[in-house]
Amino acid sequence: MTLVAIKRDGDKVSFSSDSRIIFGDAGHMDKGIKLFAVPFRIKEPASKKEDFDKWVYQSQFGIAVVGSSINAYSVKDAISEVLNNITAITNMSDVSIPSIGAMILKVYKEVSEDLAPILNKNGLCEIIFGGYCLGQKRIRILRFFPTIESDKISYNFEEILPDDGTLFFGSGSKYGAQIHNSEKELTPLQIIKKVISSECDKAVGGALQHGSFNGETFKISGVIERQLDKEGKIIKEIKYRRGFVVENEKEEAMKPPYLFIAYGYQIVEFSHD
Repeated sequence: MTLVAIKRDGDKVSFSSDSRIIFGDAGHMDKGIKLFAVPFRIKEPASKKEDFDKWVYQSQFGIAVVGSSINAYSVKDAISEVLNNITAITNMSDVSIPSIGAMILKVYKEVSEDLAPILNKNGLCEIIFGGYCLGQKRIRILRFFPTIESDKISYNFEEILPDDGTLFFGSGSKYGAQIHNSEKELTPLQIIKKVISSECDKAVGGALQHGSFNGETFKISGVIERQLDKEGKIIKEIKYRRGFVVENEKEEAMKPPYLFIAYGYQIVEFSHD
């Protein structure tokens, strides 16, 4: 499972998560990517040949995955295909986030229904989706989730966090909410780190991941963890890009083929106990 935190503070919306993927009794992997920036493009009907490849709007939306990694990654890829190829038929077309959500629900439902007979309840996942709504001119967030009643599974979506607040999803959500309620000053990344360090949920672990909306566009950031002593001095610093430790980045960039991965980094500080 996992721990995902979604926070809204006015126009600022962020997604944060851990990096652990559990494989039942076989063990776990701490390099699971759980946050994604997905291209979103809208095309209008072309009146002439030169307009066939023109997009009237382009941006990036954010996705966080919770639950079965097989299901979640399959759904994420299907969502990417939908968001990357939307065409408005007329000026009456509804391109609001709920309407986009209705299109996403179809692929979420179809993928989940194909996997459910094979993986049973262990094959279920939730998807948290956020994007700039052209209708309301603001970031809106949707949650796609399964509901089990009398061994029948239905798939739905709902809008979450229309107002300021923080919500937690995944197996570690109970612990995340408890820490948030008792220590309001902590950021989502600090809360997730606390859950990882406490080992109260063995399914939550690995490096921290973070992404946020910069205006209309969702961007993934790396994370720099800084451990501080009682005087506030840095005693340990680790830089992560998703679940991967970044080492000697500048040195490697000065060697053939003279390339590096460009990332902004979110700094997270922790006090040494």
